[in-house]
Amino acid sequence: MIADESVAEFISLAGTSDEEARGYLEMAGGNLQQAIGLFFEMGGSASSPALPAQRPSSPVDYNEDVAAEVRAAAVAAGIDAGPLGMQDEVMEEVRAPMPSYQDQIIDPEHEQRRMEEAMAADSAAMYQRMSFDRGHDPAGAAAGEQQDEQMGEGNAGKAINRLFAPPEYNEGASYYQTIEKAKAEGKWVLVNIQQAEVFASHTLNRDVWSDDTVKDVILGSFLFWQRDDKSTEGDQFCHYHQCGHQLPHICIIDPRTGRRVKNWDGRKWVESHAAAEYLLGFLDQFSMSRSPPPQSPVASPTHKPQALPDPSSIELQGLDEPMEVEGSNTREEQQVESDPLPVMPEEPAEDVEHLKVSIRLPSGQRITKRFRPDDPLEQMFVVAAALAEKPARLVDLSTQFPKRSLRDIEGGLTVPMKDAQVWKSEVEIALPVQQSLCKQR
Repeated sequence: MIADESVAEFISLAGTSDEEARGYLEMAGGNLQQAIGLFFEMGGSASSPALPAQRPSSPVDYNEDVAAEVRAAAVAAGIDAGPLGMQDEVMEEVRAPMPSYQDQIIDPEHEQRRMEEAMAADSAAMYQRMSFDRGHDPAGAAAGEQQDEQMGEGNAGKAINRLFAPPEYNEGASYYQTIEKAKAEGKWVLVNIQQAEVFASHTLNRDVWSDDTVKDVILGSFLFWQRDDKSTEGDQFCHYHQCGHQLPHICIIDPRTGRRVKNWDGRKWVESHAAAEYLLGFLDQFSMSRSPPPQSPVASPTHKPQALPDPSSIELQGLDEPMEVEGSNTREEQQVESDPLPVMPEEPAEDVEHLKVSIRLPSGQRITKRFRPDDPLEQMFVVAAALAEKPARLVDLSTQFPKRSLRDIEGGLTVPMKDAQVWKSEVEIALPVQQSLCKQR
């Protein structure tokens, strides 16, 4: 006995008549899957073997082996299958093809709005998780309203949240957008994955990311991206880089390759001066102006830069007048380079009062030097000239944030270092005189 439910499902799948569906089901012993298989193996639209056969108006591509199997199954079931040869195959009315049409599967604007709303909700939920007075709603309210409520000046009960608030320079964009932005600006991506249950995550916000020196270093060379482990992107980052077992996690991503170049256990960043040393040490070792590190897939260990020939070894023959070869030294440059190189001054000891300045060389390398607070600004030019191996009059120093030349500072080069306030900024060495000589050629 064939169940009516099986007949109805067969009709919905094959689009056949009731009697035809029962015929295929009886051939398959009531097995719907086998009946559907028989239906499509026999041409998909042939009439039931239990029905009177009609000669098709045109030849049909038919498999004789399949027909023999169907005939044997019909005989075993006690059904008169009738002639199942190619010439006796019955063709039912073929359903008309579905009309073609064009439509837009995804609306980019709607998808962009949906993504922004999802990111805003995720950010609000993260803020709620990292707060010390979590509300009843685990997802949190809207980000703007919640921050206004919890960080309002008149709400004394929320003072602890202001104390442990995330840094204002945290990138609100997605991880992919942050990577693209860092690539365009030539900066590294400093990632901090936090966990609300670990108090070290909160102390990073209070003691490290709020420090002025650390903030200046980050804004100068990094884009800061902070998420917690329960946020969507934070969870994905932990799974991809396998760092969710030890939080808080701090690492630096190379935006050119997407590789994690350096990583630390966030619980070791307990003091701001240690964090600044970690970041400056990284900048001394790596530079965005150089090729990616060897472990990066962009770097190719099989291709090495070829050395250029020494311009002084090039000889020109057949000319009456001497010709200047590009790359060789002019008389003016030779005179400049003949100036005596300054000697590196002695640094003050670590146990005496001193100021630390990060100096960036033209090659991109960063070196930290110590100075006495009363040393004149000229002392820094002497140190920079010794590092660059150039005469002091060729060297110019400038701060990056804000951008200013130290030769133009008010009071001149005799201003004490403590009054010039250069120890809070990264100082870059430039060689303007040499560059002007190259332009004159």
